[in-house]
Amino acid sequence: MSDFKLIPISKDAWEWQCSVLKIGGATVLLDCGWNEALDPSSLNPLVPYLGDLDLILLSHADLKHLGALPYLLTKYHISCPIICTEPVCRLGELSCVACLEDREKYQAPTEHFSVDDVLRTFMSRVTTLSYRETFYAQVRGRSLAACPYPAGHHIGGACWTVLCGGLSALYFVDGEVRRNRFLDGLDVRRLTPAARGVAQPWDVLITSPLPTMDALPRRGADEEPQEASVPTKAMTVARSVRDQLFLEGTIATLRHGGSVLIPADVAGFIPEVLLLLDAAWEQDRQLSTNYPLVWLSAMGDMVLDQIKTRLEWMSTEVLEKYEQRIGSHPFMLKNVRILHSLEELCSAHPLSRPKVIVATSQSLEGGDARELFLRMCGDPRTLLWLLGLPARGTLARQMLDDFVLNFASRKEYRLQQHYKVPLPEEQLRAYYESKILELTESGQKVPPELAQFKNEIEDLARVKLEGDAPPDASPPPLDEPLDAAP
Repeated sequence: MSDFKLIPISKDAWEWQCSVLKIGGATVLLDCGWNEALDPSSLNPLVPYLGDLDLILLSHADLKHLGALPYLLTKYHISCPIICTEPVCRLGELSCVACLEDREKYQAPTEHFSVDDVLRTFMSRVTTLSYRETFYAQVRGRSLAACPYPAGHHIGGACWTVLCGGLSALYFVDGEVRRNRFLDGLDVRRLTPAARGVAQPWDVLITSPLPTMDALPRRGADEEPQEASVPTKAMTVARSVRDQLFLEGTIATLRHGGSVLIPADVAGFIPEVLLLLDAAWEQDRQLSTNYPLVWLSAMGDMVLDQIKTRLEWMSTEVLEKYEQRIGSHPFMLKNVRILHSLEELCSAHPLSRPKVIVATSQSLEGGDARELFLRMCGDPRTLLWLLGLPARGTLARQMLDDFVLNFASRKEYRLQQHYKVPLPEEQLRAYYESKILELTESGQKVPPELAQFKNEIEDLARVKLEGDAPPDASPPPLDEPLDAAP
């Protein structure tokens, strides 16, 4: 098959997804993911192919599948179409913004791209499609067609069919065949190409690698729940052994005075986890009265609003229930409280009291989840749930290896903890002046915020030296009394 070639860009597809597909004379970028380190050097293998791209496909709305898109469009000239489903576009935008904001809470902001770059990318460069809507493009005299189908796992998540030059490919990564609480799984029958009513095989299937660790627990995602050892009203909402084990561990921890920390990405596991917990808390009023459910995220309100307004992308079961009982939206989440900062959480619910906290990031490499873990890990009553398979080299993966796979009972880690400390005026001035000088000497344009800061510093210096009022200051009206210092 001389007209087909797959070039992997990511070294570890479990960490982030990115590969180049050459099919029938066309060059297609399959996902444009990144990891939380935001290291541009990891994208170096992709750079030689950027000028040849005819199309970019995005399959899911998390950093793993589209995190590098704003950076690449900001740093390089890429003119090819970019396509995804409408929920992936909107939630992908929020995922990238959340990544930047989580980083800036405890570390220096990244210099590679900004929130404005993210908004510009997803608002002006991305073309959105519905499921089973085909996108066509002409590539050197040949027709290139791509069509998204439901892939499960994320709302709007898609597997893609790609056809060009008489060749066909199916791209299916990180999806779910099984149905969850609000999404249908992958329908394989709809993906089978047909010719004259006879099913035809795809020329190529591109999919995710399977876990290679034989010891990785597989605890009944598809099995019916068993009879609970301690039956409670909350356990009636469990649909599988996995749900049952999750609820049993969570409730037992709370009743023993511990808290539960669930690190997860904004657009990934969080919606399904919140639905399960909210349903359990709704069944057992003792849980809702005594143990708060908290979603800690600066973007939580916006993410939830984006999900709520996309009923048509949810499962048939959800739509039927909504039509039977108008207003019974699954994401009303009556028992979940969204808080925007760690300070707000500590003020509303002190960390010493039992509660359930869902926070980013999933890998525990940054954000509120890492800070909470460092504060809570000293209490042996604390329970940490790891969802999915964390990327290698992350704190979450280290703990999975140590405690789950190697059955450690205690482990000491040397970790780096970041703090933000306000700089004195002299150090702050020196820092920004060095940045302005660096940009000026390299011939780059000084960003407006730095230029504004430079003007403010000059005005402040003139006030201190000359004893004058700042240029924008005006004396109070004569009919108003001056404030007198005590």
